[in-house]
Amino acid sequence: MTDRYAVDAAFYDAIHDEFDDDTGLWLAYAGQTDARVLVVGCGTGRIAAPLAAAGSRVVGIDPSAAMLERARDRAARAGVTVDWRPCGLLDAGLEPGTFGLVLIPADVFLYCEGLDEQLAWLAAAREALAFNGRLVLDLPGPALWLDPASNGQPLLVFRGETEDGQPFEAWHVHDDDLAAQTRWLQVTYERTGPDGLVRRLRSEHTLRYVYPQELRHLLARAGFEVVDLYGDYAAGVLSNDSDRMIAIAERSTG
Repeated sequence: MTDRYAVDAAFYDAIHDEFDDDTGLWLAYAGQTDARVLVVGCGTGRIAAPLAAAGSRVVGIDPSAAMLERARDRAARAGVTVDWRPCGLLDAGLEPGTFGLVLIPADVFLYCEGLDEQLAWLAAAREALAFNGRLVLDLPGPALWLDPASNGQPLLVFRGETEDGQPFEAWHVHDDDLAAQTRWLQVTYERTGPDGLVRRLRSEHTLRYVYPQELRHLLARAGFEVVDLYGDYAAGVLSNDSDRMIAIAERSTG
């Protein structure tokens, strides 16, 4: 099967490794349970490895072999053990009732194509959680909502070097559909070689955005109760200006 994220994996760490604004919040929630922690869409291990270093027993799942190869390297360099599994949430075969925390970070939930898949993900997460476990969803907030006015406009989002010192630029072009709540995103990685030739690699992603009340309804249908809804990684109140929408949910008692 084709690895849809293989192109992104080669540049992912260069773009994201300096970002750790969310890590403290995830460490706080992981530290509240003695049970295992599941990181869904763990990528190259940016979150899973620090959780393991702090003492959590971590399972990291991701459908991308290229991402997991880098995650294993990261864990080896850090001297930590993570149970890496090459799968998605729906085919992970997780042990029921054994996780104290299921973390779906960094917009990963947006890759659900529609209602059926969203509910299937949430049902799988609920099945995996211990009776007192928590689900955490990290999604874009109102300040990072869809923007059809900028459809088709190339946006430079990163300029830097890969781990082997090759300079590159990352460009985004999106096509947003407010009615469908979707963003088609094309990421172009441009590298200029010693010969002066520009070489481009591209990946494409389709993301489905979620409104706050829609999220509450989805969680309720899946048997969850929202206990907190934050607008940032400092546990601030969700507002019109919030970049993030972070839902903390538990199994519903009703």
